[in-house]
Amino acid sequence: MITQNQLNDMRAVDIRTVDKAALSDVSGFQFDTTLSQEERAAQIISLTKNPYCFRYEDTAVKVEFAEDGPPLQDVMSGFLVRQKSGL
Repeated sequence: MITQNQLNDMRAVDIRTVDKAALSDVSGFQFDTTLSQEERAAQIISLTKNPYCFRYEDTAVKVEFAEDGPPLQDVMSGFLVRQKSGL
């Protein structure tokens, strides 16, 4: 189980100084939408090591979450579609 301090450390990563090569590349990941929100969060953490900062091919990505924001699945799907389209 991830502690609040660990999540705070993950959230605090500075995208401008992070080693891009050390970030998990999510370009080939398949996310299981049949899992509960809690199970998907655990899957994302296990796959990315840091849900706030990861890589999509050669692009470093830093995300922030809002309590009333859209589901991560929707945000990531939109991002990946835009990346694949070259936008």
